[in-house]
Amino acid sequence: MAITLSAIAKEVGVDPSLVSKVLNGDASARISEAKRALVLKVAAEHGYRPNRLGRSLRTGRTFMLGMLTPDITNPFHSVLFRGVEEVAIARGYDTVLCNTDDNPERCRKLVTVLAEGHIDALIVASARASDESVEWLRGGRLPYLLLNRRTTDERDPWIGPDDFQAGWIGCKHLTALGHRAIAFLMSDLAVWNHRRRLDGFLAALEDSGIPASEATVATDLNTRPTAKAYVEDLLRLDKTARPTALFAPQTIVSQAAVAALFATGVRVPDDISIVGFSAGPDPDITSICPPNLEMGRAAAAHMLKRLEQGEGATEDHVAQVLPVQLVERGTTGRVG
Repeated sequence: MAITLSAIAKEVGVDPSLVSKVLNGDASARISEAKRALVLKVAAEHGYRPNRLGRSLRTGRTFMLGMLTPDITNPFHSVLFRGVEEVAIARGYDTVLCNTDDNPERCRKLVTVLAEGHIDALIVASARASDESVEWLRGGRLPYLLLNRRTTDERDPWIGPDDFQAGWIGCKHLTALGHRAIAFLMSDLAVWNHRRRLDGFLAALEDSGIPASEATVATDLNTRPTAKAYVEDLLRLDKTARPTALFAPQTIVSQAAVAALFATGVRVPDDISIVGFSAGPDPDITSICPPNLEMGRAAAAHMLKRLEQGEGATEDHVAQVLPVQLVERGTTGRVG
């Protein structure tokens, strides 16, 4: 038997009208974030779904969201999708997830196909700093939102982490421990987020009085094997020539760096310190942790609110930056 609003309300311990507001994305709902999350969780676990066929006939909508991800195997993007889907399911929507392989041409084709009446709105987690597919969306009628990644055009609605802060706090953590020879490891700088993390890292170096020339900046580590091989080469340098710390603020590169440490047998943190990047809040190594689940939830809630406002509604510009945090796991230490 399908669960009702009243049943959800009873399990959570709130009034049914409040449950209705939460599931409809009503910002006026006076409820704590913990209770809001619990309402969404209970609704999703019990498979709560409004009468989809009836709503579709009344509104002419598909009740489908589209989401583009650059790499479905990347845990970072998997957690983002989980947040989106959690909110969408609770509100009677399904989500179509499409993998772009971080290929601009494939992304453009997917956007074109999805916009042909197959979805009601699109969440783009695969944007690049300059992106033709997003430019096409600006001129169309399909509501869209950039998630995590963004373009250099400030007109695009966007929800994502504070990437400058990610680079800053990771670097400051290491410099506070006496590290100067830090290797910054990153993939494609055509991705706006990656560039901002590098900007934050370089700004923190300057603030710490360390010339950028003392650091090693490696970019275009676009695959796990490439990143692993690069870090292995670094670790095989004489101890006096290699970095004293690794900073890899990107998920796949972070995982590759850990694999390289295991492969070479270099001790952490005795021989070298490492700060990585985690898709979740409980990393295995000291890491920068963005609020991925919350970002996904916020993106879905925004899109569903936008859809319920209708075509004639005036949309406020969205540029929501969520803070990141450093979670310590004992993989950094003072320079000996």
